[in-house]
Amino acid sequence: MKKLELGDWDAVLKWSYSLASKYAIENLVPIGVTSARKFDAYKRAKKPLPRKFPRIPDEYFTRKGSWKGWRDFLGYPEHKRSRFYLNYRDASRVSREANIRNSKEYISWKDRPSNLPSRPEYFYKEWNGWKDFLGTSFKAPDPRHYTKLKVADVRIIKHQLKMGIPGSVLAKTFKVSEMQISRIKHGENWNDI
Repeated sequence: MKKLELGDWDAVLKWSYSLASKYAIENLVPIGVTSARKFDAYKRAKKPLPRKFPRIPDEYFTRKGSWKGWRDFLGYPEHKRSRFYLNYRDASRVSREANIRNSKEYISWKDRPSNLPSRPEYFYKEWNGWKDFLGTSFKAPDPRHYTKLKVADVRIIKHQLKMGIPGSVLAKTFKVSEMQISRIKHGENWNDI
């Protein structure tokens, strides 16, 4: 069967989860788009996507009730697992012993052992949040030090998201990434506001 070209995909007017996932697996994963962050970077670089392809798939398909996570969406790209990583329990134990308190510290951890994935939330199927992973040493980072948004901005964003304003519109309005808006929406950032 002939592989569909970008022009063929442009003819799709309404994307289902399975069709969008099929496109991602066939066209994006082979060129290294294997995570939410890489998909966001691919979009920012203005690389080609079909005309009506959802630009924020997690938000789009969550609203439709069909989102199953980035790993499922990208077809569980096993080639990213070629390195040996500790299992979830051992990775959690090592992180706790190193006194890592939150995602910011984990990601910027300079001496992180090579057998720990850089983004455990995308790697482990057992993932149940940073609080579960880091246990009693968990302390939520203060997002005010890492963003140009003010508390008042976040309140407005959360209110407008509840009203159904698309995240892409809010990202442009507040001059932040769509990923930042998505994290606010899902409580990953600014969950105390």
